[in-house]
Amino acid sequence: MIELTRDRFDGVENALSTRPSASTPFVRTAVLLTGLLAVGVPAVAAALDLPTAAVVVGAALCYLVAVVAAGRAFEGFASAVVVLAVFDIGATLVTGPGIATLDLVAVDLVAIPLAVFLVADAVEDGASVGLNAGWLAAACLAGFVCWTVAAGAVANGGSETAGLMYGVEQLRYLVVFGVAALVARRTNAWCVVTPFVVAVGGNLVVSLVQVVNGGMLGFPFLGEPPDRYLGAFALGPYEVATGFYAGGFVGHGRELAMLLLMVIPLAVAVAARRSWPALLAVGVGVVGAVLSIRVADTDAGWATLLLLGGFFGLYLLGTLAIRTKRRYSTLAALPVVGAIVVALLALARVVQWIVTSADGGAQVFRTSSLDIRLEEYAAAIRLAGQYPWFGIGGGNFYIRSERYIGEADIGVHNTVLANLAATGYVGFGFYVLAVVAVLWVALRLALANGGDDRLLWAAVLAAICAFCAYSSWMSSYSWVVGNTGFWLLAGATVGAAAGGYEATKREISQPSGQLGS
Repeated sequence: MIELTRDRFDGVENALSTRPSASTPFVRTAVLLTGLLAVGVPAVAAALDLPTAAVVVGAALCYLVAVVAAGRAFEGFASAVVVLAVFDIGATLVTGPGIATLDLVAVDLVAIPLAVFLVADAVEDGASVGLNAGWLAAACLAGFVCWTVAAGAVANGGSETAGLMYGVEQLRYLVVFGVAALVARRTNAWCVVTPFVVAVGGNLVVSLVQVVNGGMLGFPFLGEPPDRYLGAFALGPYEVATGFYAGGFVGHGRELAMLLLMVIPLAVAVAARRSWPALLAVGVGVVGAVLSIRVADTDAGWATLLLLGGFFGLYLLGTLAIRTKRRYSTLAALPVVGAIVVALLALARVVQWIVTSADGGAQVFRTSSLDIRLEEYAAAIRLAGQYPWFGIGGGNFYIRSERYIGEADIGVHNTVLANLAATGYVGFGFYVLAVVAVLWVALRLALANGGDDRLLWAAVLAAICAFCAYSSWMSSYSWVVGNTGFWLLAGATVGAAAGGYEATKREISQPSGQLGS
């Protein structure tokens, strides 16, 4: 029988007995760990001139002692998986050909043992497997991982090493997906989504500090990108450098942009169930996110941001109008709606100022890369036709890109087509079905629930669509943190629906056993 120390883990039921305070223990532990990694570790390492790795170990021990002493071990470990998923803390064990690497990242150290425990505990609880879209998503992701490993072993593209290393990366996403699903199944989706928002928010703060600093802060072990600049733009009287450097601790600026695009609607949903000051803080955060995306100099990011703002903004206005009309009369609701519209227009004006203040040749949208991308897409489809079963193996397109498209060291700037070339039509089918199934689950949850929960699932839908849109124009198939964040969110969606599509309303359960006395 699986046993857990009750005085360490029984806080799950007690802390989550009421809503919206259900996620409070998870939020507090996430804030603690994010603060340690984003602020505490850099400050201590810089002040005492200590190795960053040693300070990280010390911070981890402090966090462990804090959550255990507070009787929040379950929440602490669950939040640690979410937070560490969006910090690129780790070490490269083996460097392969091209951009292939075998890494040990911090999230592995927590996610793997927690996954083993949660699976065993779910089996002991008698969890059943039903035929629904959630289980289809999990099965397809598992199938994609297995097929990726098989494609790497076949190695039609020439490098078995690169293909197998790519398969190991997909295995990490599956583990994180499983942990998020099982945590959301036992608690609720807010307990995963809110720490995710906190962790990305911490990286946004670091990114803005990097912008002010004009370059990296000197903590590559935490996942800080090197100083790679692309240009500059004028923001009022200030000149701001653009490039990859302002990526927080997630890897680089364009990878952070992916996370920000997912988090913006989620942050609105989280703040909406709390207070007006929280909504104000989110408004400030959105402005900061826009600046960070501008510094990353990604036209795909801008296009996705415009689509996200348009569709999700219209949904928010429509929801607000309906709610205020139901609670008050239409006439009484008009001033409230008007005030919200004015606030949104003011926010849009600030965003417009950031965009239009670019100096000279610093363009926001460019079409110069269109030709090479179309060549990449055509080559990916051609390779899938040539190797329909197993593709060429992950990472091999980058190694042989000069042979395929006449340009050296280029990957496919589209995650779906990159996986098509890497794994053939079978792996491609698994990947697409997994994503579509998650979208379907989120849509069903949005329709089955009301109030704050409906807003959450609408935000999840927007976040998933933002990820798909952004990754359709970027070579993001190799971005560990960005893809981990996506599958984390996907897992929370599937787990929330495990007990039915009104699962966000169910009571919280606690782990069943004890460890020791």
